[in-house]
This record gives sequence, structure tokens and C-alpha cells, in this order.
Amino acid sequence: MSLAQRLAWLEVVSTLAILSAVMLTSVPPEGIGGMGVTTATAAAAAQILPRFFIIMGICFVCFYFCDLYNFEDPHDFGDLFGRLCRALGWSALLLATTYVVFPTTIVRGNFVSHALMLLLVAVLLIRSVVYSMAKRAPFSERVLIMGVGSLATVIADQIRTRPDLAVRLIGVLSDGVTATTLSAPRLGRYDDVADVVRRHRPDRIIVAMPDRRSHLPVTQLLACRVRGVRIEDGPQVLERFTRRLAVESLTPSALIFGDGFRVTRAQLLVKRVMSVAIAIVALVLTAPFMAVVALGITLESRGPVFFVQERVGLHGRLFRLVKFRTMRVLDARETDTVLRDNRSRVTRLGAVLRRYRLDEIPQFINILRGDMSLVGPRPEMAENVATFSTVIPYYNLRHEVRPGLTGWAQVRAGYSMSVEEVTRKLCYDLYYIKHMCAQFDLRILFDTVKFVLSGKRPG
Repeated sequence: MSLAQRLAWLEVVSTLAILSAVMLTSVPPEGIGGMGVTTATAAAAAQILPRFFIIMGICFVCFYFCDLYNFEDPHDFGDLFGRLCRALGWSALLLATTYVVFPTTIVRGNFVSHALMLLLVAVLLIRSVVYSMAKRAPFSERVLIMGVGSLATVIADQIRTRPDLAVRLIGVLSDGVTATTLSAPRLGRYDDVADVVRRHRPDRIIVAMPDRRSHLPVTQLLACRVRGVRIEDGPQVLERFTRRLAVESLTPSALIFGDGFRVTRAQLLVKRVMSVAIAIVALVLTAPFMAVVALGITLESRGPVFFVQERVGLHGRLFRLVKFRTMRVLDARETDTVLRDNRSRVTRLGAVLRRYRLDEIPQFINILRGDMSLVGPRPEMAENVATFSTVIPYYNLRHEVRPGLTGWAQVRAGYSMSVEEVTRKLCYDLYYIKHMCAQFDLRILFDTVKFVLSGKRPG
């Protein structure tokens, strides 16, 4: 279990403990004595227990939607304090709304206010202590990086900026370079690894060399491994740190012989059943809203209600993707490609639909037809696929699964406006394909809801 996971569980336990302690203090003290709690006290506790679970659930949901459980993005203390205050503020607002709608759930006295104040102090204290200890001995591992390329730079940045990683970078090894951009001292050349290990005693060596052919000191690394130093492959470390695959550093053998990419037929069946069931429910619930949107689109600008476009789906097959039309239709003279992509064409209703991803609702029809799944890589246009396949390695692997209404790349990488950004999104798509399971799909769905409610459009 990683430090971030331990920290999350520690905060969950602390939250439960604080709410339980404040709840118990609110139980009437009369009748307590002798062998235990009297019938009156037990009845009072039974009445407050459901209210306790309401408060607990609202707090956890608000913490999640305010990214307090997202340990992968670097947060300074000021940012943490702001997120925590925002989460507790939303908790108080939702609890107040709950009490107005369901008056029987009201907790008398200052129970809620005391609990929220204690949570504010407890979370700040826990994170301050854990983060301050995470980068110090003996609580952190000493790491040595072999290489100074782009892969090594990203790994070093992760180690330096993320307080939830209990690792310290003690230095780097490189050939023919006297200075590095990794904010760490250069301790020697690749062939000096055995001597550097004896002098600095690292717990782990991360091999992130841009070119290993004829440069990797195999014999010395084997000797270090036998002495108890853990040797890790750079792309695997980056995958664990960032939850994306390093496409630019991957080799076919790593994909073929590595872990992951083990999806069974039962898992695919569960995924398909879940997608169809949610699509049916969503279409039924949103039917009145879709009718209102269709009327609004018709009244605001001429043209069809739906925008239909060919996209590439499973195994490279083409299908017709359906969305609400959010842009005005081009006149016959408006044929310029730049004009066609101009944001000025977006209608006022279309801007709202795009911001909250409501233009994607008709794609539940694509899910029912089998063109798409609820979660998966977003489908691309055929001409874009032809271009990206020639310049981005492993791009066509994303077509080995059904495209999705939402996906890991959408909630992590946002829009893609260049080949570099498309490559970055592919890193997340391949990570999803490698680790695809029902639990992962549920997390992506929750993250998507968080993005939609926040008004941010993932992609």
C-alpha cells in the first residue's frame, strides 16, 4: 500500500473517529452507570446513528469532489487549506439543505459545527505531519536515477513535487554530462553505479536511460540487486507514479511480456451489461430534457438537431456518432477549414451544452447499438486516426476496445489540440486498456461526474 493510500485510510478512520466521538458526547448522559448504558441512552444512540451516517456520507462526497483524495497533483499548504474549507463549506450547505427537506434528520445542538471544525484541524494536522515525515529518513527511500532524458526528468519532477511519495532523490548517473536539469547532483557515470551504491547506499535504482544499448552496466546492476538494492524500470515507475504509460519509452517486449492486458470474457460481459443498463436508464430519465434541448436548438439556429459524424470504433470499424448540434450550420460560401473550427460558430445554447457535456447525451444511443461503451478511449475521426497512426507509436492499440462516452484520458488530460497532447492522452488510454476492470470504470464515472458538476469539460 502506497503512502497516499495509507493517508487516505488514515483520514477516513480519523473522520469516523471524530464523528463518533462527537456523536457519543451528544447522547444524554443520564442512565449511564453500573454495567452499561440504559434503555433510554440506547434509544437516543439509535436515533442519532442514521444521522451520523448522513453526515459521514456527505463529508466524504464533498472531500472527494474537492479533490482532497487526489494525492497525485502537488498541493501546497495554502491550496490544501482552501480545498478543505471549500469541502467543509459544501458539507455544511448540503447538510442544511438535507435538514430543510427532511426535518427529522436534524441533529440538535452544536454537533455538526463541532464535528466540521474538528475535521478541519484533524486533516490539516495529519497531512502536515505525514508530508513533513515522508521526505525524511527513516520514513523515505533513497533513490538513484540512471539517465537524464525526458523520462528521467518527469520521474524526478514527480519525486520532488509530490509530498505523498515517500522517496528522496539523492542523485543521478549519466555519461558525458556534467550538469543536469533534474535538481539533483550528478554522482558519476553509468559504469560507476557499483561504487556509487557503496558510497551513498540508495534503496532503489531507477533505470531511465534514453538508450540502453551498449550503455547498460548489466554486471554491476546484477551485483547491486544481489546486495538488496531494488532495480526498477523507468517506464514502470512512471506508470505507477502518474497512472499513464510512457509511450515514447515503451518497447514491444514490455507490452507483450509485461503484466496487464488481461481482460476476460466475463469482465467484458459485465462491462457491456453495465453500459447498456446505465444507457437505458439515462435515456429514460433525460428524455424530457432532450426534448427541451431539441426545441431550443431548433429555435436558436437553422439546421438539424443532431450532429452526426463518422468515427473509428472497435477494431477500426467506422460508425456514426450522434451528438446535439452546438454550432451554427456553415453557409455554402464558408468552406475554409479555419472558419469551420472557429469558436464563434458555437451557439449560446451550444456553449452551455458543451461546458457541461450535455451535447454527449445522444451517444447513449450509440452505446445501445454496440458502437460504444460507457467507458473507454474516445473515438476519433478517420482522417485523424490515419495521421496519428503514422506519427504516434502504438496508437492503433486503442481500437482494440470499444470507444467510450468518457474515459481515463478525458478525466486526466483534457482537450488535445496538438500531436503532443494526443500522445499524452494515448498514454492514459493505454493505461486504461492495461488495467481495465469494473472498479476502474466506476472510478472514471465518478470522476466524470465531478468534472461535469464543476463545469470543466475533460475532453
